[in-house]
Amino acid sequence: MKLSPILTPDGRPIFSMGGAQAYKTHNHRGYVVSLEWVGQGHKSYAAMLIWPGSNVFVAGEGAGAWCISRKVISEFVGFTPEGKCTGGPSEHLIREAQEALTILGKDKNDKQALLSLVDAVVTYAPDLVLMPATPKSVKKELDDAPIWEVKASIKETGKVINEAMV
Repeated sequence: MKLSPILTPDGRPIFSMGGAQAYKTHNHRGYVVSLEWVGQGHKSYAAMLIWPGSNVFVAGEGAGAWCISRKVISEFVGFTPEGKCTGGPSEHLIREAQEALTILGKDKNDKQALLSLVDAVVTYAPDLVLMPATPKSVKKELDDAPIWEVKASIKETGKVINEAMV
């Protein structure tokens, strides 16, 4: 999720989500579920972003996205001590999902939208837990350039047996 320098007509910031910056993106029962890193550089953290697939270009009320950090996903979905997802939603997830419906442009009393949202969180919670800690772009920036090249070869023939960058 990246903050855009563009503001909406009422002065709110615009964020871009999904696409190439996402680790994985899925469509699930009317919602777009994007697993991506929120923040920049070393301060980024893994999160699940959910928004309705039907109101991508809607402005105003109901044009938001629901963000769940990896740090709190265990409060939403049951996990065993070994880290395996049990697949059961918690009461906390159901309460928070009901509150998130208004952000997503849905009616707070819509049971079908609530169950779809809860199912989306439960379905992709294991992928969020298994997501890498840092994005590939940050890892590339942190990789040092090799200092020298080492080649192992046979002196008589000059045939290279092995080579590596150190």
